[in-house]
Amino acid sequence: MPRKEGVRDFVSRSTDCFFDDSVAMPSRTPNPNRKKTVRARVPLIGGLAAMAASMGGLLDARMGFRLAIIMAGMVLAGERRVAAAWFAAGGAQDDWDRFCGHNWVSLAMVVKHSLWGVIALPLRSMLYVRAANRPKWTEKYGWEFRTKHEQLTDLVAWFVETARGMGLRCAIWLAVDGAYAASPFLRAMGRWSVVVVSRLRKDAALFDLPEERAPGKRGRHPIY
Repeated sequence: MPRKEGVRDFVSRSTDCFFDDSVAMPSRTPNPNRKKTVRARVPLIGGLAAMAASMGGLLDARMGFRLAIIMAGMVLAGERRVAAAWFAAGGAQDDWDRFCGHNWVSLAMVVKHSLWGVIALPLRSMLYVRAANRPKWTEKYGWEFRTKHEQLTDLVAWFVETARGMGLRCAIWLAVDGAYAASPFLRAMGRWSVVVVSRLRKDAALFDLPEERAPGKRGRHPIY
């Protein structure tokens, strides 16, 4: 029985592309021999197939067919729930970089709908551009590079100012990916009293608060 292809195998065999956490881009010299993906390894059936076809029909015909492949990968992926795992499970070939789109930092409001349950309503988004592409973007568009942490900080600042300007005094909770569990971002959120819910890094060091200091004890006060 053949070994199941993993995310690492899937990325490493695409020799004409490179991949990082931010975006996938083709190399300068296209490979004319690379295999194109035209269908999922295990196609969708029934209602899921009908839904994918309906949604894909709203997209450009040159890329709409890929939606069913990605959705099939989302159902079958057994590793980390990341885009690369979806592409691998869906059966994407050497043109897997064509399945990647723009990289956005988005802010949405989570609300409860009486019919659809919990849904997220998009409020505002910012396009993220890798630092490696900064020179040509700066020259052509006057683009100023911003990290994802800085972009989300700007989005939260905009939301807080908007909410306060409308007279809202409710507590603000922010659910983010584990990549945002970093001290510079968390300090910025603390200044606005925003409660951040995230996933801790696997190597995060956790400390408890120090015990009360005994009277008359000399030396520096412990902070943890």
